[in-house]
Amino acid sequence: MITLYLVRHGETHGNVANVASGFTDDELTEKGRAQAELLGQRLKNHHFDAIYASDLQRAVQTAEPLLKLRPDYDIETTPELREKSFGAYEGAPWHKIVKDFPEILNPDVGSDVRMPGGESDRDHLERVARFTNQIISNDGEDAKILVFSHGGSIGAAAVHMCGFRIKDQWRLKTDNTSISTLISEPTWRDDKWQVEGWNDTQHLSIAQLNLA
Repeated sequence: MITLYLVRHGETHGNVANVASGFTDDELTEKGRAQAELLGQRLKNHHFDAIYASDLQRAVQTAEPLLKLRPDYDIETTPELREKSFGAYEGAPWHKIVKDFPEILNPDVGSDVRMPGGESDRDHLERVARFTNQIISNDGEDAKILVFSHGGSIGAAAVHMCGFRIKDQWRLKTDNTSISTLISEPTWRDDKWQVEGWNDTQHLSIAQLNLA
């Protein structure tokens, strides 16, 4: 059984400003770096056969605390795991995107809306799916694979592997440094993957309790 651990990056300045970051190479905030440290502590005693990350620095910075604790691990970075590109609307507030592209809210056509110079949800899904298929093929039947990526890309991977509807992708909540787990175990109904865990931020909750 293959286990795919999908980790969203820590808090960024774009997250705080509530804007579309996409391909923008945003950094973690001080809070985001603290979240990444807690994540690293949580994962340091786990075994992973392969580790991948988006090449954007917010994903790489989230992986760094774990890699410092586990110098025996190597990481492969790739643009294939980047967030969806918003093209000319990189850095735009979400309300402006909805105002200028109201059809994005239409469940029948929203997944194919593409901003100038950017990707549609379907473009993004196809990119993430190609890379996900590749790493699953490369890393063996019983591999435990850790991926540092972005909320949209994590949702896209789940849609692809589990056969969800693309229009429901954005209903899959992924908080900063959350861990979502997919397994290659089929159900009695079909041969799709299963969600074993989603949006797990236990490492952050424990820290909050310790500070109380």
